[in-house]
Amino acid sequence: MSNFTYKSNPPAAVDYPNVQVITDNIQNQSRGIWWKNKVDLTRPFTLKFYIYIASEKPEEAADGLTFTLQNDQEQLAPEGSVAVGTNGESLGAYGDLRKPILGEGFSNTTRLNQAQYSYNSSKRIKNSFSLEFDTYFNSDYSDAYQLPGNSDDRSHIAFTIPDANHINVHKSSKNYFMGINHYSNNNIWFNDPATDANDSLYPYPAKNDGYGATSAPYIVGSTNDYSDRKARWEPVVYNWVPDKNGVIGQATTTFGYSNASKNTKGFSQLNLSSPMVNIADTFGPEKKAYWGMTGSTGANYMVSAISASNIPGTPGVSKTAADLTKLGKQGLRISKADGGKVVSKNDPGALMPDDQSLTSEELMHALPFDAQFTGDDGNKYPVFRNKIYDADVGDIFLYRSDIYNYYDSIFNEKNPDLGNHWYNVHVTDDLPPQLRLLDGSKDVDLYYPDIPPIKKDTESPTPQSHGFKAALVSDQFDDPQQQAVINTVKASGSNFADKTPIESSDVQVIPSHRPPGRPSFYINNQMQDVTQNMTDWSTTLNNVGDFDNVNYRIPLYNISQVPLTNGQYTFFLPSVKNNDPNNLKLQFEGQDIPYDASDNATGLHYTISNENVKQTDGKTYKNAKKIVIKGLPTLDAYSIKNITANVNLGANEGKVFASTPTLTGQVNGNSELVKYYGNKEIYNLNSGSIQITPNSFEYGTHAFFEENSYMLPQNTYTFDEAGNPVPTTPRINPRRGYQAFSIKDTRKGAARKDFKVSLSQANDNSQSAGRNQLKTADIIGNDASPFQLFFFDGNGTKHPLTPGNNDNVLVYSSGDDLPDLKSVVWNDRTGLKLNVRKTPNVPENGHQDYGATLNWTVNSTGTP
Repeated sequence: MSNFTYKSNPPAAVDYPNVQVITDNIQNQSRGIWWKNKVDLTRPFTLKFYIYIASEKPEEAADGLTFTLQNDQEQLAPEGSVAVGTNGESLGAYGDLRKPILGEGFSNTTRLNQAQYSYNSSKRIKNSFSLEFDTYFNSDYSDAYQLPGNSDDRSHIAFTIPDANHINVHKSSKNYFMGINHYSNNNIWFNDPATDANDSLYPYPAKNDGYGATSAPYIVGSTNDYSDRKARWEPVVYNWVPDKNGVIGQATTTFGYSNASKNTKGFSQLNLSSPMVNIADTFGPEKKAYWGMTGSTGANYMVSAISASNIPGTPGVSKTAADLTKLGKQGLRISKADGGKVVSKNDPGALMPDDQSLTSEELMHALPFDAQFTGDDGNKYPVFRNKIYDADVGDIFLYRSDIYNYYDSIFNEKNPDLGNHWYNVHVTDDLPPQLRLLDGSKDVDLYYPDIPPIKKDTESPTPQSHGFKAALVSDQFDDPQQQAVINTVKASGSNFADKTPIESSDVQVIPSHRPPGRPSFYINNQMQDVTQNMTDWSTTLNNVGDFDNVNYRIPLYNISQVPLTNGQYTFFLPSVKNNDPNNLKLQFEGQDIPYDASDNATGLHYTISNENVKQTDGKTYKNAKKIVIKGLPTLDAYSIKNITANVNLGANEGKVFASTPTLTGQVNGNSELVKYYGNKEIYNLNSGSIQITPNSFEYGTHAFFEENSYMLPQNTYTFDEAGNPVPTTPRINPRRGYQAFSIKDTRKGAARKDFKVSLSQANDNSQSAGRNQLKTADIIGNDASPFQLFFFDGNGTKHPLTPGNNDNVLVYSSGDDLPDLKSVVWNDRTGLKLNVRKTPNVPENGHQDYGATLNWTVNSTGTP
């Protein structure tokens, strides 16, 4: 209701978007609701709306509705118009029509003057022009002589101008009464009004054919009859057409569907036209008016409501919500196919609507504004509402924001559909404490770069829509009287004259206050490819190479009042380098998670196992790594606990690897496991890689050294899994050559390109000579060391290696040679030699170990 203003208590709330209740089955009501912005009456516009009028006894329903244009300057409030007239037959728009009128002995002119004075002094809406939907024929007062004498249908519609100049006086029995002139199609009396007569002001139906109101049968539907008399929404199309100079205006309208079978009891569509009215005289020199609806009841009553679907002159925003969790329990299922669609429960792709893998965009695509579905119980349910009952803490909601921008009312003969785009529109929502977005935040900012106007002749204009998911995280209120979680969205943009944010109607969520049975979790796991210098986080990594380094962040957000105990988090990796747990680092809240191969630990730890993971194309990705983090501390209510991971991937097998992580645990000591799903993690793999396996070099033990000499290695070796050195080519013969490193190239097709291998010396020797063997040894090449390494390139040029300088000396270039497997051989002309420096002097006696760590780089990417 935020786009409408009104007096006193708000209208009753309903479960449907864009519906405003006028009267709600209570006696002696009168109400007016007004769109907050005025419409310019010097420009044409079309307004489409629906009315709903219902009663248990349609023949006795009273009194009716009006659609009214008005510029009453005496009934204004800071927020806009709060105009309202008298109840009963005055339909909430007109003044009191039941004041006493002078009797016998006075002329009709005198009586009319007295009636006009009495009417002017009563409560009414001034400067107004109405289209009335009158359900009750007040034959002795307001409606006398307004229908043909042979009309059996007493309900009627007509245009009225409810000011004193359009009041009449008529005689019924011996008394005189006030009436209001009705106009529909024939407007003779408006153009040439009668001022005097013997008993009544002429003309009237018996005297002038077509005068007065238009009979409107079955304007009221039944609330307890399910035949063709059942209450339904009936369409009204209201056209306002001024002349080219904006001086005179006329309204025309249609009521009901052109297909009579859609109308209550099958009545034929009605067409009306109003008199031509002077705009300034009727509405004031501003020539602008508020538009809205009025309605009233008297001794009899009814339910009446409107729903506007095409609103002129200003954009608007609506907000509704769907309880995805409840809809899932009622049988609704969504598939990710085709961008999101509703499917049966037996569909292989069927997901619960609150499934975390369904994005807001997919849900919005599957569930249009007016979506309904048939539940397991056979009943039809509207998906989106503005009031949701019986919501449990932990329920997930899809809130939708719909922006409406209709062609404005600029008059242009060549192009009557001129309109104003709405640019740079932000729709914001500051969620109340009981609601949170699924990532734990509460600030919503939906962006629409351009909202073009909707054509008036579009049968079902589609607004631009965005959606967001939020969870009910609490059912507690600071105010004990509060019963519902209430919030709205506000829209603001550029290039409309009024840049005041437009507020939607309320959406209310009424909690059930049932004790929650289980927790609800949002797991927004994401990845980052460090090797590719990726700074953003995503659930999909592209062009992932073998041995890439990948970061993971995994927030476990408990959005409920119930803790989870004995938690385990399981995720999958396409590979781990060398199948070595040292290439996987896991942390929980900054604390390292230890690897436990035996899985005997009772506290926090993780395990690794091989796992065949089935992919969406039906193929199986073999030997993936299943990582299970066990012994998670209790995940408390309303808490976010963070897992982080870093892995060096190994050599990958396929083109795509995808898996969905899970969180499992127990609730309230119950042994039954509950399960929650994270985001699907997708690796688009660039399969294949270049692997180099370098050897380590042993320069031997010497009794003495010759200064400024160069020594060749005596042996090369590798290391076993325990870190012990394993000789590879004892007693090197430099003339024959020796293997320095091997190259394995598993790339395919276009990915197989030239590459280079370069060499540098690290700043320490922690990896040399058997990993930890030389941690305390002197570093070869530092300022105090008697030795330095040099690479001889075979052409007589020598290249020094200095600790920490990352010299990256070229030691191999593939050229046209792209081997599957190659052994790179060095000899006495090409290779890494140890230089004995002149200063500082080498030791003369005793025993001292020296070491260095070498970095091997492929393609100068910095990947060792």
